[in-house]
Amino acid sequence: MLSTAQRTHPGVEETRAKIVAAARILFERNGTRGTTTRVVAEQAGVNEATLFRHFGSKRALLDAMREEACGVEQFRSILASLPGDDFAADARAIAYHAVEHMIGKRAMMCVSLFEDAAGTDDSPEFRGPSQILLDLAAYFTTMANAGHPLRGDPTFIARYFMGILFSYVVGRKLWESSVPDRATLDAIVDVFLNGVYT
Repeated sequence: MLSTAQRTHPGVEETRAKIVAAARILFERNGTRGTTTRVVAEQAGVNEATLFRHFGSKRALLDAMREEACGVEQFRSILASLPGDDFAADARAIAYHAVEHMIGKRAMMCVSLFEDAAGTDDSPEFRGPSQILLDLAAYFTTMANAGHPLRGDPTFIARYFMGILFSYVVGRKLWESSVPDRATLDAIVDVFLNGVYT
């Protein structure tokens, strides 16, 4: 019988990572309905029983992919590295990172949006986006407490800020830009600052 210590060795994490990477490629290319767990297992080089041992279900695999795609730890590192003395510069740094990350994960975002729109996403809200909003709201609270004149509730400000960046990523073809344009992001941040910073 395997002990808990044996199940947490690096090989377990490596196998999980291979399965998530294979699933991401296939789900992004074929959608969730067009991808079976058998095909994901084959792509990852494991058998289907191994996939189910690690994730339990196709839904749990999708949820794990969504969590991994959020990059919560990266986002926390960005927030921790901000000097905090120039709120506008900090907001730009957050915007550049968030948009670059979202563009890199755009296909996964589209899979999630499709699942939500189709009404097939019956899983509870996944933690990644909620955690990012909580961390950003905490950062805005810290800035307000340090004397930066922010108008409004930090939680609302965090949702508003991430919402406009998300809209830019999802609709960037409307901007006729396939890559993040710093001038456009600077203008978006300026609009944001005009609304929340006095």
